[in-house]
Amino acid sequence: MGRRNILKVESDGATAPLAARPAGTVPGWNALALTCSGTAQALHTLALVHTCVYNAWAAYDGDARQTTLGVAVRLPRAERDAASKTAAMSHAARRVLVDLFPERQPDVDCHMASLGLAPAAAAGQFSPAGIGRTQAAAVLDACRREQPFALMPAEVNRPVTAGRHAVAAHWFRLARHISLRDGHDDDRDVLLFFVLANALADAASAAMDEKSVDAACAGAAAEALRRFTGSDRLDAAAFTAGQEAGKKIGARVFDKARRYRQGKL
Repeated sequence: MGRRNILKVESDGATAPLAARPAGTVPGWNALALTCSGTAQALHTLALVHTCVYNAWAAYDGDARQTTLGVAVRLPRAERDAASKTAAMSHAARRVLVDLFPERQPDVDCHMASLGLAPAAAAGQFSPAGIGRTQAAAVLDACRREQPFALMPAEVNRPVTAGRHAVAAHWFRLARHISLRDGHDDDRDVLLFFVLANALADAASAAMDEKSVDAACAGAAAEALRRFTGSDRLDAAAFTAGQEAGKKIGARVFDKARRYRQGKL
């Protein structure tokens, strides 16, 4: 069955083979965020991380816009190299994780070092580090002011359970499988994980009670992934009774993410 990536990123005429393009940055930070979050609001944490990573990435794209919680910035074409994108996304992820889980800073900084990045290097406003930190700080500040969220409502008044972490781990394992199967580079991964993280967080927030979280998340995640990949292969495992509300959330989040990617929001 043929596949089409509805949020496909068109390169600026680049013809380098896939293996030569950066890949793995986003799944790497996703795995670390899952480890750091434990059972503590895992779905909300992942939505924060991936929204900030997306906002940093968007500064290096010709069309994409930051979410309403980000800071509007677009770098000149000459500065949109892959290494700078990777650094900006990584600094954004680090800022969120160190802010939320300061006790895990050694682990986070170790991951930065494995990417060849200096965690606390001085940086100008429009350097990769400056962009990543600024985008993350804007989102975190907005959350603290309890402003309306663009794609990631907080899991307010919800008990902390191990089940939330298991739900996140399950669906992000599937996202990593899709990434490997379809040979994603960082540009496609940042969008895939952005969509999935926010679909899960929105579904968990909308669930009427803790028992309905799994069904809502399943419907939202499966629909978001189905639309992202352009494949119907996920339909059989999704959309049973109790998942229809989640399906609508997944469709809404995907559509909103697509408009951010296309610069229409």
